[in-house]
Amino acid sequence: MGLLIGIVRKRYLAMMKSNAEWKLQLITAALMTAQNSVNNLMQVGTDYESDSLIAKKLQQRQYKLKLLEQKLNAQKAALELQIKECTQEMESCNSMIEANIKSSFSYNIG
Repeated sequence: MGLLIGIVRKRYLAMMKSNAEWKLQLITAALMTAQNSVNNLMQVGTDYESDSLIAKKLQQRQYKLKLLEQKLNAQKAALELQIKECTQEMESCNSMIEANIKSSFSYNIG
C-alpha cells in the first residue's frame, strides 16, 4: 500500500512542481517587462523639467512599476521555495518507493 501512495504522491508533486515552474516563467517575463518599462520611463523622464506635470506623472508611474517589481520578486521567491520543497518531497517519495520495492522483493529464509 505504501508503494502506491508513494507513486501517487510523487506524480502529484511533479504536477505541482511543473505548475510552479510555469508560473515562475510567467513572473520572470512580467518582471523583465516591468524593468524595461522602468528603464524607458527613466530615459523619457530626463527630457522634461522636474517640476512639470508630465515629469511628476512619469515619476508616479515609475514608483508604481517599482512596487509591481517588488511584488513580482516576492512571488518569484515564493515559487522558487515551492519548487525546492517539491523537489525535496519527491526525493523523499523516491526513498519511500525504493524501500517498499526492496521490502516487497526481499525473502527471509528462516
